[in-house]
Amino acid sequence: MGRETETTVIVNVGVAQVGGTAKLGAADPLAASLEFNLVPGGEGAELLAPDGTLRTDLVARLVRYTTMSFHSTRARVRRDGRLEFTGELTITHVTRESIPTAWNSANTFPDYTDPAISHTACTVSFVLASPRAESLAAYLQKQNDLIATATVNSSDFPELPGIVLDSYWPAVAQDEQCAPATSSVGSRDYSGFVCSGKAITITPSYQRAQTFGVDYSGLRKHDAPTSGPVTILLHLKLAPPPPTPSSR
Repeated sequence: MGRETETTVIVNVGVAQVGGTAKLGAADPLAASLEFNLVPGGEGAELLAPDGTLRTDLVARLVRYTTMSFHSTRARVRRDGRLEFTGELTITHVTRESIPTAWNSANTFPDYTDPAISHTACTVSFVLASPRAESLAAYLQKQNDLIATATVNSSDFPELPGIVLDSYWPAVAQDEQCAPATSSVGSRDYSGFVCSGKAITITPSYQRAQTFGVDYSGLRKHDAPTSGPVTILLHLKLAPPPPTPSSR
């Protein structure tokens, strides 16, 4: 949140997972299209189908989270030679509230209400930061990664900053490798899977208070321009299209 350039932000609120489809016709850039779904880190296997589409009627295992869906309706080449996709960005915000229950030895987990789901949408434009349209064909012959970015001003989408901050964004690790813990499943100290990888660092939008105890005031806001604008930065790894079934 906040903006310095089209590819850098002042406060990195969270890192997420994304899947979708990019159609890049080098011969005709105006025929290009971009469609993606963005979900909280670690929830991709649950919420995203193998082709990157968002699974329906499924809810993440998080108390408060946000998903984003984008479908371009037109493409154009800007004056600076960069390819721009314009379409509708749909924000889905899911929240659960905890239900106070009396403590007992048989129930050690909190109960939550059914999820409340809200949807908001706005027209936005994603810009292909690299490469430029004229170099697209040569670039795709050697590279399979793309960077696309959109900056949404709070005046155009006033709900977005609050929704982003009112969401939990789990940590995401690069080259994550997970393996079962060494303890046996039947043992009391079973701890599930152990994962390793380099976590993608973020600048927290909240920092913990300096004192703990009866005067602990919880989390206080970080001194940063978290009122907007909101920049969505996509680092896309292109996969080859599925093979065409051979005809008999």
